[in-house]
Amino acid sequence: MRVIIRADGNREIAMGHIMRCLSIGDALREEKAEVVFVTAGAETEELIRNRGYENYVLHTSFRHMEEELSAFWQYVQKFPCSLILTDSYFVTVPYMKEIKKWAKTAYIDDMGKPVYPVDILINYNVYGDTLPYHIWYSQENLPLPKLLLGGNYAPLRREFHEREGDRARAGKPSEKTDKTGDEKFEKAEFKRKAEVRNVLITTGGGDPFQVSEGLCRRLLEEKQRGLHREIRYHIVCGPFFVGKEELRETIGGCSDFIVHENVKKMWELMAKCDIAVSAAGGTMYELCCMRLPTVCFYFAENQRQMAQWFQGMTEIESAGDVRENREEVLKKIVERLGELERDETLRTRIREQMRMITDGRGAWRIGTALRDAVTEADRAEASAGR
Repeated sequence: MRVIIRADGNREIAMGHIMRCLSIGDALREEKAEVVFVTAGAETEELIRNRGYENYVLHTSFRHMEEELSAFWQYVQKFPCSLILTDSYFVTVPYMKEIKKWAKTAYIDDMGKPVYPVDILINYNVYGDTLPYHIWYSQENLPLPKLLLGGNYAPLRREFHEREGDRARAGKPSEKTDKTGDEKFEKAEFKRKAEVRNVLITTGGGDPFQVSEGLCRRLLEEKQRGLHREIRYHIVCGPFFVGKEELRETIGGCSDFIVHENVKKMWELMAKCDIAVSAAGGTMYELCCMRLPTVCFYFAENQRQMAQWFQGMTEIESAGDVRENREEVLKKIVERLGELERDETLRTRIREQMRMITDGRGAWRIGTALRDAVTEADRAEASAGR
């Protein structure tokens, strides 16, 4: 089985599409699939190849996907595939109709509408299983695809899938190692500290509105007034992070602010922290898997919907849209962090709410569903040939 994953990542759209597709790629490899990535540009080529995948670059515009169809088809003719998984907000109905002629198709959806002619549709968001896809597909006179909906399809990396949900805090390393050489962890219930000592700050693959710098500036001012004395802040700089020098200048030599670049095992950093600040992207599901009480914000429309649903379903508060009023959002984040620092009971409630969102095994559920779809198609084709 050969699978093409068509996705992009760059400074404009950040890394979310690529990262979740890499997780699905890992799951597909476990299903004995050959996986290749096809991208418009080369911005993520090194990352993809470092994960062990071929990356074919179309050298086209990621915003105008219909213009790439000729180049994409030439590649598919040379290297036929069983399935094409597409993850982009710039697809169109004509685009999806065309690639459906080449192979089975799957699409990762965040927005709900429009709907596209595909064989499998994935929407792992907390609101995914509440959307009326049956009605929408009927209205468009399109066959209803196989639907993979809700948080249990969140395609997290293996590191979250393997942690068994329990090792993050109190689990101590055992002397045993698994076949990859990684230390296994004893099963233990989540045992959080009574007091907050470490705070994670992450904005995803990029930080176009320099939220990290502005937030650290406010927190440093509060520290200088005697607040947050024993708290350390861990700032994650993704590959397209904006304002790294400004961030370093703001925090100066204060040892309570630690900048992390090229983080290889995010779960380990999350496991050290007690609460978090995060953009309302895919990282939210990782934080849920690690049960790390969070305050979120957003700077894109797909993030808006996620932030609002998290706030409606849990006590994870959304500080709002940083595009509209950056300083007001930063103020709300700092205020909520203060509440989380002071209220252990609130943190405990949020951890339990996060536990219900996802178990971290979504990528492998998706991989199995894609494998089964291809297998069923192959059997049907073989029967027809007889």
